[in-house]
Amino acid sequence: MNLNAIDTLSETMVNRTTEPYVQLHDVAHTYRIPACDKPPFTFGPVTLAIKKGEIIVVIGQSGSGKTTLLRLISGLERTSFGMCRVNGSVLFDKNSFIPPEKRKIGMVFQDHALFPHLTVKKNILFGIKKMDKKFQTNRLHELTDMLGIQNFLNRYPYELSGGQQQRVALARSLAPNPKILLLDEPLSNIDAELRNNLAQELKSIIQQTKTTAVWVTHDLNEALDTADRVLVMNNGIIEQFDTPWDLYRHPKTKFIAAFIGNASFLQGHVSGNHIVTEIGTLPCPMQYRQIPVLEVMLKPCDLSVQQHTAGIGVLIKKQFLGSTFRYTISLPSKQTVLSDMPPECNWELNTRVAVNLCISEAVVFPTVP
Repeated sequence: MNLNAIDTLSETMVNRTTEPYVQLHDVAHTYRIPACDKPPFTFGPVTLAIKKGEIIVVIGQSGSGKTTLLRLISGLERTSFGMCRVNGSVLFDKNSFIPPEKRKIGMVFQDHALFPHLTVKKNILFGIKKMDKKFQTNRLHELTDMLGIQNFLNRYPYELSGGQQQRVALARSLAPNPKILLLDEPLSNIDAELRNNLAQELKSIIQQTKTTAVWVTHDLNEALDTADRVLVMNNGIIEQFDTPWDLYRHPKTKFIAAFIGNASFLQGHVSGNHIVTEIGTLPCPMQYRQIPVLEVMLKPCDLSVQQHTAGIGVLIKKQFLGSTFRYTISLPSKQTVLSDMPPECNWELNTRVAVNLCISEAVVFPTVP
């Protein structure tokens, strides 16, 4: 092999290792809901890159395009706009379309979608029943041991709890070693007290199997707790795609700030290098110093509150959340802010409080006229 061929081969190998594992480029889709007078829903255009082994959690309001994204990747929904590639193979573009059954994609649904007439064992082996018997046996033992369902192999789905059914559904989806795993609200039918533990269990299994996953949920806590990165959909487009921490502390839009983490917004006036609000002063980000009025994002944990007869705040709403009380505080300007306080701060409504900022940097947005 000559040197030029070696250089070309090396460059190709580098490109393969650095390019995203899942790529969507300018994917768009429009459809009308049957028997509905609403205008057609437009999805996209969406451009997205996912690394191999990442867990991407998709959240957004109902009708924002979360499930449409999964259906387009899986091939259950067909579009002629844009391109989708997984592990270098094109799933669809304007000239080609790989049918769903040939995409090697696993899916986990909210209703589990187990075959009621098949045992747990036969459900798990359904997608690999044409493969070598030794592979089937090894894969069955590997997954059932990993998921803790090895004692249920001869049971039928109706004999299992919701959590056990979801573990079986996950084992069935992982059995063929899918290129990518798509999960559509996998825990929505699980009791609340089991949901957090099962979410962590599913995350651990997906990580152990080194599977790339796209996971749709309505549960914000589930998203922040399980995702490597969170994708927020809004009206068919990506509003922000970021790590849970950056999404929470550094939202790029006011929609994200309000959607993630119960933010309130306090108006402030720019004075030199600072933003002056009625409860304190913060450094103003450089790019906003020429804007006279801004809105400061405040999370419930960003405020320090104490009872004080001369305080400027008044408690007008109180929510008991178990480990905290969440108070809505009215300020002299009639603006309101939220604050989370420990259980011992069990104060009456209309109590006057002193309100202070306990953050050192501001996340701000221009005031909308």
